[in-house]
Amino acid sequence: MSTILLVGLLSACGSDDKASADKASADKEETTKEQKSDVYSGKELEKYNAYVELSNAVNMEFLEAQSQYFQDYSDENGKYKKPSNDNYPPIRAVGLTTNALEDANKYLDKSPSFAADKEAAKLVKDLDKDSKTLTELDNYYRSKGYIDDNFKKGETLHNDFLKSSETTNKDIKAFNEKMSKLIDKQQEAAAKEMKDAGELTVYNVNNFITQAEKLITTLESQGINASNVLDTDLAAYEDVYNQFTKSYDELIKASKDEKQLKKEELTEDDLSSVINSANTTKAEASSLLNRLKNKEAISQADIESPSFINTVEGTPERLMESYNKLVDDYNTFINSPF
Repeated sequence: MSTILLVGLLSACGSDDKASADKASADKEETTKEQKSDVYSGKELEKYNAYVELSNAVNMEFLEAQSQYFQDYSDENGKYKKPSNDNYPPIRAVGLTTNALEDANKYLDKSPSFAADKEAAKLVKDLDKDSKTLTELDNYYRSKGYIDDNFKKGETLHNDFLKSSETTNKDIKAFNEKMSKLIDKQQEAAAKEMKDAGELTVYNVNNFITQAEKLITTLESQGINASNVLDTDLAAYEDVYNQFTKSYDELIKASKDEKQLKKEELTEDDLSSVINSANTTKAEASSLLNRLKNKEAISQADIESPSFINTVEGTPERLMESYNKLVDDYNTFINSPF
């Protein structure tokens, strides 16, 4: 269970035609500004998005794959545990992580420089090794290589992965800390720019997504997933949930403000996909709150089916899936030529 960070959040709505029509007015306004916008653009935005994608992949996919592997193939002391009955538990794929590593690697030694460059370089190196080890372990069990060597390679790979994971996890923590500050700063700058430009509808969409992210971060900081959902600090979750709900109400109100929509050259139809996803995310957050209040544990059968846990109502995993869809729809929305 991990936080998804926004990619494309700093892009602006509007077609090239609209930009051209507003250029004269914007140029005039720009002459009165003494300070350059803090929002990334151009090469800065490209590198920023590559780093955000890396953080997304690590927190959403790699850490879960790592955790699931050790849960299935380690004893209580972390030592190698052979699968039983010739039926090995599946090892989760890390394709998103592999792709993100390739993209991030393109920017490591190139300008502009970011505060997270050092941490990103170290993380890319360590994750590349660990991702390959997970893939090798998966191939080993899929091909039943353990029949040929009586699990010797499986144990060796396990020990290598166990040792390297200590360093990798420290590097992930360091990278996340730097990226968290960077992302917070960019989101604040983007929100200010939207308000200053009079893009109040887009601002409300952005604010709702930011509040949803805080809701998920609250769960992540407690290490909450389907298996331990009732360990959630209800007061902490509900506190953030109340702000999240407030931002939802403001978004729905903004989406129906015909006067403001016209000013931003938007229609309710333009926002339909985002609003639908916002409704789903709100519903999932509410279902989870209801589960916590009623102390409804998730069945063991559902917990043991990680591929399907995101279909179970009121789970952190399902909330995360709805949030992912919300971010995707938002990024499509802001890059659409209205």
